[in-house]
Amino acid sequence: MRKPAIPAITYMRGLCMLGVIGIHVGSYALANPTINIHLLGLLEIVSRFTVPAFFFLSAFGLFYHTSVEDDFSYSDFLRRRTQVVLYPYIVWTILYTAYNAVLAHNAWGLMPHVLGLTLLFGNGMYHLYFLVILLWFYALMPLWRWALRSILKAPIVLMTILFFAQMAVNYWSSYMAGSVQFSQEWLQYIFSMRLNYFVGFYIWIFLLGGILAERFDTMLEWIDSHGFGITVGFILSLVAMLGSYYYVMAEWGYTRLEAIYTVHQLSPQGLVYTGMGCIFFVWAFTVSSMSDIVETFWTELGNASYGIYLVHPFMLILLDKVLQIGGLGYTTTTVVLMYVSAVILSFGVTKGLETLPK
Repeated sequence: MRKPAIPAITYMRGLCMLGVIGIHVGSYALANPTINIHLLGLLEIVSRFTVPAFFFLSAFGLFYHTSVEDDFSYSDFLRRRTQVVLYPYIVWTILYTAYNAVLAHNAWGLMPHVLGLTLLFGNGMYHLYFLVILLWFYALMPLWRWALRSILKAPIVLMTILFFAQMAVNYWSSYMAGSVQFSQEWLQYIFSMRLNYFVGFYIWIFLLGGILAERFDTMLEWIDSHGFGITVGFILSLVAMLGSYYYVMAEWGYTRLEAIYTVHQLSPQGLVYTGMGCIFFVWAFTVSSMSDIVETFWTELGNASYGIYLVHPFMLILLDKVLQIGGLGYTTTTVVLMYVSAVILSFGVTKGLETLPK
């Protein structure tokens, strides 16, 4: 029997989708070199945990419905994931690549060998790399099931060790690997594109989602009994993120773009912020009392999050064109309006697509 859905997880999907759109709106806002740094901090730094949080949520869904103790058919699993993720990924990659081809008046990107590389590395549009990494997580599912079975024997110790190993890998890749050079051009390209496919940057947060799924009642009871400490930890991790963002600009003279490229989800403080954010919002959404309107908002947004994820770049492109035609630059007002409009339009288009014949 399929387990009942966990409302808090659905709500988190909606929240994380809002964060992802915020990050992408922030990228547009950077066209204005003097854009309000506090607004940019909200869009690019406060929202930053929401990208890796989707791996946490994906793992939760996978292990909540198919425990490591249950029978597991790898072929059936891949067949289902192919239908849900791989096929949409291919379709939307072609759509975005075709759009870019029309824009450039050049169909080179649609040539089979070029399109193949685009699909391999998630280059069709800036958000599609997430699905490439997710597909690699799926392909390696037997490994994660084995790892989770092992970790559950001593979860605190082993997840702590994995956390620091994750931090070391992410730190090296983010701040030290830039000097790595390969003599073969193809090998250098593969290495330079590692952020678009390497699951190793998100193993800890993925397995954290798996642990929550496998021991949901026990962990929820523990989280609930430590709500104050978790809240404090989340706030401190947020302060560390924002503090680092402001510090590198004020003390090191970094530009807004350089600050964002330095303080991100793979930074040490970003890893802590991601973990605390996931645990905090699971707890907050579980214990919060909501009105019917608020509950419906989060439920509808969460259920539509996958579709919103796929379509929202097109909405941002459209809104950017509207601003250009209107002769409007990226100010605090236009950025906020762009964000709200992107959410509404993406949700509306997603609901519209759901009405089409399957």
